[in-house]
Amino acid sequence: VMEMDISKQLHAYEVEYHVLQDEMLDAGPPPDDSERLDKLEKTNVQLKKQNMDLLEKLQAARQKIQTLETSVENFLSRESKMKHMIRSLEQERGAYQRTIERMRSSLPSDTLTDVEMTQIKTGPNGKAKTAAKKP
Repeated sequence: VMEMDISKQLHAYEVEYHVLQDEMLDAGPPPDDSERLDKLEKTNVQLKKQNMDLLEKLQAARQKIQTLETSVENFLSRESKMKHMIRSLEQERGAYQRTIERMRSSLPSDTLTDVEMTQIKTGPNGKAKTAAKKP
């Protein structure tokens, strides 16, 4: 959006510059009209300065856009890696759960009552700690 506004302004100044330049060439400076020529020259210098300023702003805006696009690409890449890691961890968790269930099912039912089961709880810091269930 910013790039479009600056480009339109720059184009408008360029057109204005060419119109003034054409007027200067068509009219030709009469010998007694030196004030008009000075005024047109000052206007020409001012328009050139404005064009340079707008070109600098356009270049800065393009650099900022490129930086932002690079940032977005980096964020999307990191998001993709994190999603892949989450899927892998979920699959690993599922495999562990299936292994535990197979181990439980392979134990004789009368042994389960004698075995002290360990329950995993999450502490306030997010780390797991074990607590033994008492029969």
